[in-house]
Amino acid sequence: MAACGTYYRTSIRRVRRNFRDDVQREMAKTKLETDTETLEWINSFLVKFWPIYAPVLCTTIVQSVDQVLSTSTPAFLDSMRMKFFTLGTKPPRLEHVKTYPKADDDTVLMDWKFSFTPNDTADLTARQVKNKINPKIVLEVRVGKAMISKGLDIIVEDMACSGLMRVKVKLQLPFPHIERVEICFLGRPTFDYVCKPIGGDMLGFDINFIPGLESFIQEQIHANLAPMMYEPNVFPIEIAKMLAGNPVDQAIGVLQVTFHGAQGLKNPDKFSGTPDPYAVVSINNRDPLGKTKTVEQNPSPRWNETVNVVLTSLREPLTIQVYDYNEYRKDKELGVCTFNLEDLEKNNEHENLQLEVMASGRPRGIVQADVRFFPVMEGHKLEDGTVEPPPESTTGIAKFTVEQAKDLDGTKSLIGQLNPYAVLLLNGKEVQISQKLKRTNNPIWPNATKEMLITDRKKAKLGLVIKDDRDLAADPVIGTYQIKLDDMLDLMHKGQEWYNLAGAKTGRAKMMLQWKPVALKGALGGSGGYVTPIGVIRIHVKNAKDLKNLDTVGKSDPYVRVLLSGIQKRRTVTWKNNLSPEFDEVFYIPVHSTREKLVIECMDEENTGKDRTMGQIEIPASEYVQQGANGEYLVHDSKNKVIPAQLRMGASAPKGTLNFTCAFYPCLNVIDPDEEEREEAKARASMDTDPRKSAEIAPNGSTGARARSNTAGTVGSVNPADQEMKKALEAGEKEQTE
Repeated sequence: MAACGTYYRTSIRRVRRNFRDDVQREMAKTKLETDTETLEWINSFLVKFWPIYAPVLCTTIVQSVDQVLSTSTPAFLDSMRMKFFTLGTKPPRLEHVKTYPKADDDTVLMDWKFSFTPNDTADLTARQVKNKINPKIVLEVRVGKAMISKGLDIIVEDMACSGLMRVKVKLQLPFPHIERVEICFLGRPTFDYVCKPIGGDMLGFDINFIPGLESFIQEQIHANLAPMMYEPNVFPIEIAKMLAGNPVDQAIGVLQVTFHGAQGLKNPDKFSGTPDPYAVVSINNRDPLGKTKTVEQNPSPRWNETVNVVLTSLREPLTIQVYDYNEYRKDKELGVCTFNLEDLEKNNEHENLQLEVMASGRPRGIVQADVRFFPVMEGHKLEDGTVEPPPESTTGIAKFTVEQAKDLDGTKSLIGQLNPYAVLLLNGKEVQISQKLKRTNNPIWPNATKEMLITDRKKAKLGLVIKDDRDLAADPVIGTYQIKLDDMLDLMHKGQEWYNLAGAKTGRAKMMLQWKPVALKGALGGSGGYVTPIGVIRIHVKNAKDLKNLDTVGKSDPYVRVLLSGIQKRRTVTWKNNLSPEFDEVFYIPVHSTREKLVIECMDEENTGKDRTMGQIEIPASEYVQQGANGEYLVHDSKNKVIPAQLRMGASAPKGTLNFTCAFYPCLNVIDPDEEEREEAKARASMDTDPRKSAEIAPNGSTGARARSNTAGTVGSVNPADQEMKKALEAGEKEQTE
């Protein structure tokens, strides 16, 4: 009886404790869903930590902002710099937080109410009030030039803001276990400040006292912040990418929007008549990334066009704006339709979409389109953790970067110092302009980079033009450089980064190129384009000895396969129940670059389930592909040399030996298509400029009329700057060739 009583008391005590914990947990969860909780513990921490950290933060901000201001000074100012910056001694305050416990298992969702009111002294002690410093920013601008200039202080002080912000944390299994953090304002935050553009501290006048100006500035602030972080728009912070060392804004693929047409487009203005519609593609209503043709006098146009857009994120919506073209006035927006790019994570293709065009909350028609996403192709990850290079493709995304230049030719400036900026070119067309720096012959450009969609890598040519910024006169060309994309990839593989500028006495530029293949289908490039091989690698798989037995009963059924960039190219027949098979098979594998890697893998064939690996061997193409002094590929004939290689499986000890031979045979250049195209272009140009040759090929039935030139009746480029840049590029290309 005593034992039973003890057992009963212990059991009932455990039941009561568990029941009490369950009730408290459920009550706390219900309270979290309906109520908010204060954060006084973190506010008390900030009161003591803020005076220590704020000066360090302000110093960092001044250094960063000064660098930006030095490169963004308008032409009518001599210089701009941040003279003084402080956030005050009173820290920001977190009023309360609301948590949503019923969110997804991999999501943490919270609403944070914050405020930054440094002028409020109600919650400060007498000592804190005595030592209080208000926030203040002093921006010094110099008006005039050189010696004849005057510095003026623009003062912004007593800043304050408050708002309700939603914080969404997305979790993941791999380290650092936080994929990204998304923040947005649930409503318009409130701002307050005092701005004194003239007069300084003593005689300064707050411009907010001017009627209508304060509300105008507030609306401009909200108009700029709304597309970035006002709900439903979010501001993402890619934690995992940042800690992994990957650029947050790098391209992840190509978005292909195929416009079939539209139906029932209505003009908001009843007196504007039938619209002449065209569509513009952008991401979250930012800069236009592509547009369709204009169909005249048709509310239901048929475009049948494809627009390709390079994407850096799937977190923002795709925006399609429909406009009514007008020759004499500004084009009128008929409406906007959107597509959530996050839907592409589950399905890369969305066909026959009926996107509703909305204007002022009313439907104004339907746009019919297909949306497809082609991600960047990545290398195959092997079992030992190494990653193979991605497969070769003529279509992809090229990231062209000009980091800096050194020893630019200062003789083209009267004072010996240049105001240089870089113009990035693709096939002779301008694609990006860098910041315009001042008074330096060794510029470093922080934003001279461009990610471009390349539809034919063999014909793509990259270019760089460095110019000197002149306020009144035309900007002269300091130096140029042009190079084929394929040639630059080869030089990058060899480690070359600096290139001597053409058309200049001195000067060199540091350029970098990253290539990301994309298997783009549809309107461009077929299924990724055909890449001309540089030769073939001959692999003779002779036999294998003492392979690892993966079967519990009997012996494995081995075969050998050859992979190139993770894609299987060839395989042998399967030898049943044999650990020392005699394959004796020869394969010819086309290779396209020295950067490729071949993998010879021995597999165990399974009747049910996936075939299992018995080990593999890696063969870098660069070991067999060599180039001569003139750049031609050399024969590497070693087919009589048998290579006994041990098969490896991850980090485990090697087991089994594969005997094979390997040789390389380059392709013979029978005809160069690029050279043929250049010869045809020269022939056409000579016929256009020589009227006698044109007359000779005129039809016999013509009445003395000469053949019309292809360029007759057209107006050439009359922009002097474009003509000068074109001449400089031609002269620079000739100099590079010599």
